[in-house]
Amino acid sequence: PTFSALAMQGIDGELIQRVEIVKGWYDGVATHESVFLLSGDPNNGASVDPATCAVSGPGAASLCGTWTDPTFDPSQPAFYYARVMENPTCRWHRVLCNQVAPDCATVTSADPYWACCDPTMPDDTQERAWSSPIWYYPPTL
Repeated sequence: PTFSALAMQGIDGELIQRVEIVKGWYDGVATHESVFLLSGDPNNGASVDPATCAVSGPGAASLCGTWTDPTFDPSQPAFYYARVMENPTCRWHRVLCNQVAPDCATVTSADPYWACCDPTMPDDTQERAWSSPIWYYPPTL
C-alpha cells in the first residue's frame, strides 16, 4: 500500500515539525506498532523558552509526502494512520505559571499552583493531530 498525506498548520499559527505514518499489525501472536517519517524533521531544532513561552526554530506551514509500506505482508491484518506533530509549545500550566509567578518557597502540593514548582512537570508539549485509520484485512480463501 502507498499513502499520501498533506498537513497544514492550524488557525493557532503553530508550525508543523513532521508528518508520520503509524502502522500497527497483528502477527498471530502479538500486536506491533512502527512509526515511519513521511515528511519534515523530528530534529529540526525547534524549541520553546519556558520562561517566556516564545517559540523559535524552523517549521513548516504545510508538509506533504507519499510513503509505501516497505514491510507489507499481505497475510497480516494491519492499520495505518497519519500523525502530524507541531513544533514544541508551552504546556498550559507553564503559561499560567509565567503569568501568576507563585512563590515556590510557600507553595505546597495542595496548592493549585503546585505544577509551577514541581520539577518533574514538563514545561513543553507537542500538539498533534491524526487521521482516521485505514484498515487492511487479508482476503479469505
